[in-house]
Amino acid sequence: VLAGRLRQLGELDLAIMLYETVLPMRPDEPQTYRDLALAHSRRATTQKTRADYAAALANFNKVVMGTWERFSEIEVIALTELNAIIPAARRAGLKELPIDKRLVKHLDMDVRIVMTWDADSTDMDLHVVEPSTEEAYYGHNLTKIGGMVSRDFTQGYGPEVYSIRRAMPGKYQVKTKFYGSSAAKLIGAVTLQVDVYTNFGRTNEKRQSMTLRLTERKENFVVGEIEFKP
Repeated sequence: VLAGRLRQLGELDLAIMLYETVLPMRPDEPQTYRDLALAHSRRATTQKTRADYAAALANFNKVVMGTWERFSEIEVIALTELNAIIPAARRAGLKELPIDKRLVKHLDMDVRIVMTWDADSTDMDLHVVEPSTEEAYYGHNLTKIGGMVSRDFTQGYGPEVYSIRRAMPGKYQVKTKFYGSSAAKLIGAVTLQVDVYTNFGRTNEKRQSMTLRLTERKENFVVGEIEFKP
C-alpha cells in the first residue's frame, strides 16, 4: 500500500526500494514483478535512464514468461505494458531487449483503464460505462464500439483492465463492485487504485490516478470519469 501511494506521488526512489524489499517475500506472485516494473518505468520516463528501462523490461518479461496459476492471462497485460515502453527505451539508447522478438508489437490505444487493489483473497470487478451507455465488465467483456475488459481476477490484487484502441468521443465512467474480502478481516479496509490512461503508449500519453478505501462487501462505487476527445 505504501509503495503504491509513493509511486502515485512521484516518490519513485522510495517506492522502488520498498518494492525491492517485497520481492524476495512474494516471488510467487506476478504482481510483485509488475509493480516493480511499473515503478522503474515511471522513473525512466522522468530521468531517461537506460538502467531503469532495462529493469522495467526485465521485470515485465518475468511476468510475461512466467506461469501463474492463480492469475492466468496477467501475462497479456504485462506484455502490453512492456511493449508500450520499448520505443522510449530505444530512444534512451537501450539496444538489447530482454524479450523474444516475436512478442514485440506496439499496442497503443486511445483509452486504457487499470484497476488494482492491495488485498489477497479479495474479489473486485471493474466496470466501465461507455459514452454509448453500454457497460463493459467481466460478464460482458466486449462492446459494440470495441471496448474490452480483461479476465476477472477473483482471488486478489488485479489488475483488471479496460482498453479500447479507437475510442468513441465522450465520457467514460469508471465503477467497481466490491464482493468482499477475507483479508479485510485482518488488515482492515481494502485500498483500490485506478490508473486512467489516454493515448496509451504514445508520446502524448497522459495518466491520472484515483484511490479509494473500501470497507463493506457488495458496495457499488463510482470511482470517477474521464472525457475522451480525439
